[in-house]
Amino acid sequence: MITAKDLKLILQKPLHLSLKIEIMKDDGKTILDTLKGTIIGGTASIDSSSSIRRTFSAALIPTLYDRNNTKIIEDGAVWLNKELRIYVGIMDMRTKEYFYYPQGHYVYTSTSGNFDSTTNQLTISCSDYMSKLDGTKNGQIGALTTKIPAYEENTETGEIIKHNIIREAIITVLKQLGGIDNYMVDDVGEYKALPQNNDRWQDYRNQNPLWNTIPYDLEFSSGCTVLSILEKLRDLYPNYEIFFDEYNVFTCRMVPSCYKDDIIFSNEFLQRIYISENINIDMATVRNICEVWGKIIEVDFYTEQCSYQNNTYHCSINGYDEAYYNGDTIAVKIPSANAANPKLNINNLGTIRILDENTNEPIMRNVLEKDAVFAFKIKSQRIDGQTVFNAYLLGHWQAHGMNVLTDGTVGSDYAFHDGTMCKKYSKEYFQKKYSCESVELEIVPGSPFTVQKLGEIPDVKTGGEYDQITSDSLALSRAKWENWKNSRLTDSITLTTNLVPFYDVNLKILYQNSNSDIPEQYIIKSVSHDFSSGTSTLSLMKFYPLYDDVVKEMGSHRVLSNYKHGVLGKYSHDELTEMIGGGYY
Repeated sequence: MITAKDLKLILQKPLHLSLKIEIMKDDGKTILDTLKGTIIGGTASIDSSSSIRRTFSAALIPTLYDRNNTKIIEDGAVWLNKELRIYVGIMDMRTKEYFYYPQGHYVYTSTSGNFDSTTNQLTISCSDYMSKLDGTKNGQIGALTTKIPAYEENTETGEIIKHNIIREAIITVLKQLGGIDNYMVDDVGEYKALPQNNDRWQDYRNQNPLWNTIPYDLEFSSGCTVLSILEKLRDLYPNYEIFFDEYNVFTCRMVPSCYKDDIIFSNEFLQRIYISENINIDMATVRNICEVWGKIIEVDFYTEQCSYQNNTYHCSINGYDEAYYNGDTIAVKIPSANAANPKLNINNLGTIRILDENTNEPIMRNVLEKDAVFAFKIKSQRIDGQTVFNAYLLGHWQAHGMNVLTDGTVGSDYAFHDGTMCKKYSKEYFQKKYSCESVELEIVPGSPFTVQKLGEIPDVKTGGEYDQITSDSLALSRAKWENWKNSRLTDSITLTTNLVPFYDVNLKILYQNSNSDIPEQYIIKSVSHDFSSGTSTLSLMKFYPLYDDVVKEMGSHRVLSNYKHGVLGKYSHDELTEMIGGGYY
């Protein structure tokens, strides 16, 4: 917790800095010795975009008491098998007492010392504990193949007896392969199953029991690292980060949106320690549309034998004649576009609902196109103590999703070559123009990068890691994440201030830059300290609240009142107005 006393220390001029290093055994717990000294140079950095989040390099002159302990020998305090807990101290000029602030838990990457009686200088370079998992210090896997299966089977019957949970797999890798016991691992899974994204998350989990399971077998070759396995598990769903915090706790969580976070550093404070700023908008990398092409879906069954009567698709599939099975993937060539709330009946096993995988709601009219091939995953739900099967629409045979940054307004009528008319920049416009049914409009009225202001600047993601995206729903989530990076991380400021040792990433600040008339909110994305000059440099990303957060705060109808073309779930603004009897909340 940052206090007023801490902020007052920073406002002193000049700052007197000290370094305290706790030398620890490689168990990360036992303190062997403590070194203190005056910092004469070096740097420290914190980068939210890197798995190795913290690095530290400094030169110091140890106190007289500590000088005999700085020899680089096997039995000395500075050696390869030692770990470090580092603190930067600031002297209170009134009391001459140092107050120390934690900088992180590190392992040596290189060391050098000069024991000349004149200089007596020690230089250390170190990285946080992730360097013991990425192969730098340790972490390589020697087995020929490491496999993490999606599920476990009964060896005699082949029946699935347990689906493996992503969070449990991460913890197992941490403990068994990485030797890490100090961790905080959040659930990794579907967007709508997480409390911060969906007020009805518990209902969604109950109805979708596989929401946090490994979707397919993962294999890793000899020589891979523990970190590469952890990153693969993390990246099964977008917008997650892994890192070691300043107290050496391994953390896996969603990247915080910071929507409801308090302002940690005020504009008044920052202006008092301000040195310089550099406003940077990387025009070459700005994008406001992200289109993701995922995996060509591998299916268990395929059929073109399908008819459509009474809003039900009746399919005939050879070999599928006993019962519906949880997890089966079926591809069907659609004979006719659907009405709202369609159903599926395979081999007369019973009529089951067709649901959207992203919303868990029945799909809307004309989502299934005539003569196109769509894939469905059969999933079971427990409702009122009974097992109910549904067919979840995965999308076209190849997963496809698009996210568009818009200010919430639409243009005039737009005519396509086939005569189709719709409003420019409406959802229907992007669906038609890019031949993509799974389109999400990200409404951020204050962004300078919307399609209304810059035109359409697409970023198309294909191949490589995107080939692991197995549904339109996951492609849509990944497109949202990629578009967030393309259209927000590019709107940044580099701010240099007096050295503040308790800066950290993903903190919200209030700052008025030289181009603005009012203070605005920013998120700290990286920090760099320079001990020679006594300065800190921040990389700041301008804070734009996500549409989802605004909806949860204001209520869907109030938001839609401002953006009348918008669609939330299955209700338009006009439909929602009619349902509540007119008027605004």
